[in-house]
Amino acid sequence: MSGALADAKLSQGNFHFYALVTYQFLHGSWMHILGNMVFLLPFGKTVEDRMGHIGFAMFYLGCGAFGGGMHTLLSSSPVIGASGSVCAVTAAFIVLAPKTNIKVLLIFFIIGIYQIPSMLLVLFFVLFDVFSLLASFAGANSQPTAWVVHLGGYASGFVVTFALLGLGIIASTEFDLTQVFKQAKRRREFKQVIAQAQPNRIHKEKEVTPLELIRARLSDFVAQGNDLSAADFYLDELKLHPKLKLNQQTHAAIAKALMLDGRIEDGVEVYEKYLTEHKNANDRGEVALLLTAKYVRILKNYKRAKELLKQFNSEFSDKHKHFVTTLENEIQHDSLST
Repeated sequence: MSGALADAKLSQGNFHFYALVTYQFLHGSWMHILGNMVFLLPFGKTVEDRMGHIGFAMFYLGCGAFGGGMHTLLSSSPVIGASGSVCAVTAAFIVLAPKTNIKVLLIFFIIGIYQIPSMLLVLFFVLFDVFSLLASFAGANSQPTAWVVHLGGYASGFVVTFALLGLGIIASTEFDLTQVFKQAKRRREFKQVIAQAQPNRIHKEKEVTPLELIRARLSDFVAQGNDLSAADFYLDELKLHPKLKLNQQTHAAIAKALMLDGRIEDGVEVYEKYLTEHKNANDRGEVALLLTAKYVRILKNYKRAKELLKQFNSEFSDKHKHFVTTLENEIQHDSLST
């Protein structure tokens, strides 16, 4: 039995390819297991939900194998444990949900539970591992911890998850890191466009208000096919100018772009304003029906869904009647089940 366990460990001197997987299931103590579970439990569920059971298992073991392989290239010490795999999961979580907060127990002068950004927490541990690795190279850290495994897990988890999102293997949402980067890029483009605006070209006999300038910029974005850029700009400006109103075409383009981008809550907000501001629009019935479907099937706001069905009942065309009935049945069924 001891020989089998020795072969299951990952070691440069006694290397077996299968040990890249088996070493992840061996731990030195119960505290070793508990330490890994403390990180796997809060981060793992979110990652598994996005990747699926099989995908998550392949990701977990594959990244753990990568971290272990990096260790064997740089160290002759044997290694066991799932730390590399767990580090990969935490890195994946940061890619999939970078803006979330996590509750942690801090014992520092005053004991308490605090909410801190998950990205900040993971960054702290990455820097801690980097510092510990450098200290071990310098001979100032004698702890038998495989720091390279940790860092290999972080690196592989981040890169693989980002690649899966980029390739569309994992469906992107408005909350993941790729969308954060895209939105940041679009905001930079907004600032450049506004900075390049030439107020002197405006006729002096007519003073242009800030709202008119904003509407002009939004119309330019939509005319150029940059509907998502227009959407981000509109949402930002709406916070500063709650009375900002758009023409029907621009308003509809922005709302549609948000829905297609998977930003349902933002899209619903913009479409609600569309119904309020464009009383004579010919597509009000279709918009109300779309909003009702989102409220019922995604946002679970059955009260607002019922209000829309009642308010716009006369504007639904005959071809929509069957869908209206379907939504009414879903509201009734879901309301009873909750």
